[in-house]
Amino acid sequence: MIRSVALLAVLSFTACSEEPLGTRSVGACDGMVTDVPSEAGVHVPAGSTIEWSTNPPATGAHYPTWAGWDRQYLDLPRGTWMHNLEHGGVVVLYNCPDGCPDVVDQLLEVARAAPADPTCAAPVTKRIIVAPDPLLPDGVQIAAVAWNTFYTASCFDSYLQTFVDTHFRHGPEDTCADGVPIGGTLLNP
Repeated sequence: MIRSVALLAVLSFTACSEEPLGTRSVGACDGMVTDVPSEAGVHVPAGSTIEWSTNPPATGAHYPTWAGWDRQYLDLPRGTWMHNLEHGGVVVLYNCPDGCPDVVDQLLEVARAAPADPTCAAPVTKRIIVAPDPLLPDGVQIAAVAWNTFYTASCFDSYLQTFVDTHFRHGPEDTCADGVPIGGTLLNP
């Protein structure tokens, strides 16, 4: 009888919950952090179409090369930066169809303020990237992604710094090896 009551209480709580398991509200700007189960980090040929289980993707298949660290990119395929996540990086994304230089400046400040990685040595001192992502869901202006977790918001909020500081070095392949710069600009020249 006690087990039945406990099970009923759990089922009632689950049915009344408005947020899916693994998602929680944070900060302002409709901020949400979503934790996702890990998927195999399979390498697929560069340029391949990949279907991920979440948007933005936070786990799963990706291209065999990764982007150089501590850079801002203007055009970086998801399949490339997904490999950076596997290596323990954080990718800060934005979606501003009409341009948002003030928001991008704030994101760059957060990236520059990211903690130095104590396990890395020059030239890699931080495992972070900033890039646009026009594929973010409607209403999401900024996102930050680490392996198995992502943060989304409708505008810039200071919680982004907390996410970045908390989630670097969380990839299944914790490595400081630098990737390919692919036209990126150093955040701290």
